[in-house]
Order: sequence, then C-alpha cells, then structure tokens
Amino acid sequence: MVRTRTFDPATALTKAVNLFSSKGYSETSMEDIVQATGVSRYGLYGTFGNKRELFEQALDRYADGMGKNSFLRLLEPDASLDHIRTIFEERVYDMCCEEETKGCLFIHTAMELAPQDEDLRDVLRRFMKRMGKAFSVGLESAKARGEIRQDLDVNEAGELLTSTMFGLAVLGRTGFKRETLDAIVENTLAAMQ
Repeated sequence: MVRTRTFDPATALTKAVNLFSSKGYSETSMEDIVQATGVSRYGLYGTFGNKRELFEQALDRYADGMGKNSFLRLLEPDASLDHIRTIFEERVYDMCCEEETKGCLFIHTAMELAPQDEDLRDVLRRFMKRMGKAFSVGLESAKARGEIRQDLDVNEAGELLTSTMFGLAVLGRTGFKRETLDAIVENTLAAMQ
C-alpha cells in the first residue's frame, strides 16, 4: 500500500526557510525542522532528501522570495529610483519585523558555510551578480529619466547597492533600529543623485 503525502511541501519548505534564516544551517537540527514543519523525518527525507538537500532547496526558495517581483520590476523600461527605494524598504521591513527574529539566509550561508563550501559560494556569487545586474538596469532607466547623476557608473552603483543590501541584513540581524537602516538607504541613494 502506497502512503499518500499528508502535508503541503511548499508550506513545509517555507517553514524550513524561516528556520534556516533565523538559526543558520549548523544550528538547525533535523529535530528542529520536524518541530517547525510538523512533518515527520520520513516525510521530510522522502520529499526533500537529506538536510543538505533541503537546505539547498530552501536557498532557492529564499532567492525566489527575496523581492523577486520587485527586482523584476527593475528590468522594465520605466523603472525608477523609487522602485529601487521600494526594494530597500521591503527588505528593511522584513529585517526589522517585530513579530519574530528574522535573519538573512544568504548572510548566514555566506558567514557559516561559504568559506568552506565552493558550491554554496558559487550560488551566493551568482545571486549577488544577478542582484547587482538588476540594480544596474534599474539605475540606467533612472539615469535616462534624469533621477540620478549622468556621470554615475551604473554597474559600480549596482554593486554598491547589492553590498548595501547585504550590509543592511547584517546590521538588522545585530539589532540596529529601522530608522538607522532607513537612513543608510536614503544616504546611499542620495549620493547617486
């Protein structure tokens, strides 16, 4: 007799993403994942594979959920500086959400695993490169609209915005107030105008 799945894999994966984001990979045990998802070990292994495979799927889900629609908006011809500002506002809100302690799964991974794991290091680099490119495209549109300085190198500025995004995640995780993070964003964007 074949057992039928009694849980929603998408929901379980979202709960695993939240758990890995707050605790990191090493500090998250399979028992933690069982407790957070409400799914048995058998169900988790049968659906996602081992802890490492689940973690890699969580990274993919996290990347997709990290403002994907907002970043895609930067690729449209009418993207503006306000669209870039909105991305930062959304991320700062997520980082400073008072309902729960949130972390950034990419920051955890970069600090905890990437130094020893070339595959994960490559995943992070590709993600950051895509983020920087999206910012650059949005900045090019903002430049055409006269919203930023004409002498601004949009590729370098895209890398700066990507670095700022990840720096904000570290600061948010260490308890900096939302007002401080908002001020960093505004000062960074103002330097481009």
